Amino acid sequence: MKRFSVFLALLIGGWLLMGANGCSSDPNVEGAKLDLRNKDYDRALENLAIALEKNPQNAEALYLKGQVLQEQAFATPDAEQHAQLMADAVAAYNQALAIDPKLESDIRRNLTIAYVNEFQKGVQAFNRGREDSSAFDDAVLYFKTVSLIAPDSTGPYVNQAFALMNAGRDAEAIAPFEMAIEKGEDEPDTYSFLASLYLSNDRAEDAVRLLEKATQEHPNNVDLQAQLLNAYTLAGQLDRALEKYREAVVADPTNKVYHYNLGSLLLEREQYDEAIEHLKKAVELDPAYANAQYNLGAAYVNKAVDVNERISELDDEIRANPNMPEAERQAKEAEIERLTEERRELFSMAVAPLEQAKQLFEEAGENPMEICRVLFQSYVQTNQTDKAEGVQECAGYGDLN
Repeated sequence: MKRFSVFLALLIGGWLLMGANGCSSDPNVEGAKLDLRNKDYDRALENLAIALEKNPQNAEALYLKGQVLQEQAFATPDAEQHAQLMADAVAAYNQALAIDPKLESDIRRNLTIAYVNEFQKGVQAFNRGREDSSAFDDAVLYFKTVSLIAPDSTGPYVNQAFALMNAGRDAEAIAPFEMAIEKGEDEPDTYSFLASLYLSNDRAEDAVRLLEKATQEHPNNVDLQAQLLNAYTLAGQLDRALEKYREAVVADPTNKVYHYNLGSLLLEREQYDEAIEHLKKAVELDPAYANAQYNLGAAYVNKAVDVNERISELDDEIRANPNMPEAERQAKEAEIERLTEERRELFSMAVAPLEQAKQLFEEAGENPMEICRVLFQSYVQTNQTDKAEGVQECAGYGDLN
């Protein structure tokens, strides 16, 4: 399973949790402070519950409750229990701050300590996941807690999503990725991962909207462009894609990716002549563009197949009408002869880009089987028997004798 890395946490040490200054008028709050010093967290929370029952707006009690829960969480090794305690602590701090803004500096300091602690725990759990995949679930909980502490920070959401993906919970990773982007995350990989999750969960239109935004922010990112092309296809939006890439080619005629994407879409639409035009331009701009070489060869072959279908139609018309006037028969036979030569020329033109694509795929360590199959067909149609035998094994056809 592919592993996704996490961001590094900032290491800050030597801090202690800050308590509220002075004495409280509530004896239960004073009792809770003593309990906290003795690390009797349950008794402290009981005292604070009594204090808050008497006065739900007691900011000092709420602040102290957050502090008790935070220290209790730090002392709790179970990740799920730890996460719940930290969530309750953050909620108590937020309630206290809403009542008494003067507590902000103490609360911020305590939550900064918690942020560092939770992030470190998340990273440690993530690293343990390389040996024990169940640890990724713990990492999810820690990074989720980090996002509660710093809800406007993008890193915790991204790391939570990576942990979810490594835990095999891909669909659940969508929400934190979305939140990260909502908060300002704009890394290409984040867009790419989220788009892939959309596509694998039958949300092609969401992938299109996301990738259109991503390609606007990263116009030279080849991978995002290719992913957008795939999303358009899966969403059934080929007309929209054609419009987009025609505009892109006009705006930047020396961009090989734009020519490749437009040519590939036209190939999908069986508009072979225009597809060939743009795919030829792509390989002129970069002869080592393997996918463009392959699609160019495929465009020639597909056009040849269309020509062959027309030949068959004409031949069927002649056979089905033995009383056809001689002049009409001769005209159809002449057209068959012309189309036969056109078919041979198209297969012949396919050979060079397909050979180049095969070489480039092999140099990159990729399997060229599909290329070899189309190349085998082209060799056969152009009577290059020896060359056809040379790619027979690569095409997966074995011994055809």
